[in-house]
Amino acid sequence: MAICAACGEWTEPPRLMTIESALYNVCPQCGYREPFVQRPLWWIAGSPGSGKSTLTPLLRARLPDCIVFEGEAIDFWRFEGPASDYSSLYNQWLKVAWEIASNDRPVVILATALPEQLDACTMRNRFSAIHYLGLVCAEDTQAARLRARPAWRNSAAPEFIAQACGFTARLRTEARPDQPFVALHDTTGLTPAASAAQIAAWVRALLQANKLQF
Repeated sequence: MAICAACGEWTEPPRLMTIESALYNVCPQCGYREPFVQRPLWWIAGSPGSGKSTLTPLLRARLPDCIVFEGEAIDFWRFEGPASDYSSLYNQWLKVAWEIASNDRPVVILATALPEQLDACTMRNRFSAIHYLGLVCAEDTQAARLRARPAWRNSAAPEFIAQACGFTARLRTEARPDQPFVALHDTTGLTPAASAAQIAAWVRALLQANKLQF
C-alpha cells in the first residue's frame, strides 16, 4: 500500500532502507518504518511474431501455481508519454505484478520491454530480482509469421516487420557475457509446446534457486 499506516501520507515510490538486517519502507514524512518484503519477478520479452501470445496459455497450463499474464492486457495507448516512450506503461506492469506477487504467488509477465527500461521504473525496487528471458527467432521466420497474420492486424507492412525484427536483434545484444541475467530462448523450428516446456523449466529452476516452493 502506498499510504503510510501512521500518518496517512503518500509513500510512492517506496523509500526502502535496511535497518539491522531487516528491510523497511520508511515514510518520508513521519519516518514510520513498515516491514517490506521484496519478491522476484519473471519477465519474458519478445517483439511481435516472437511467440508471446501463443505461449501464454501454454505456460499457464504448465505453471498452474504461477500467475502468468500478457502485458497487452493493459492497453499501451492509454498511457501518457511521447511516441515510443512507454515508461508509464512499464511502471504500471510492475505495479500490477507486485500487487499479485504480494500474495506469495510467482508472477510471470510476457511483454515487450528491455531490462534497462524496467530498471528505470520507480516500481523496480519492489522486486529482489527480475529474471529476464528474451524470445528470439530467425528474422525470416519472424517476418513470415507477421505476414501470415490476418490483415486487420496490419503486421505485414515492411516498416512494422523491420521494427519487430529490430527489437529481436536488440534482445540478442542484451544477452552478453557481462549481462548474465538476460537469457534467450530461440523459437525458430520449435513447436509452441516444446518452447513452453523449456520456458516452464527455466521458471521452475529459478524458483528452486530462490528457494520458493509451489
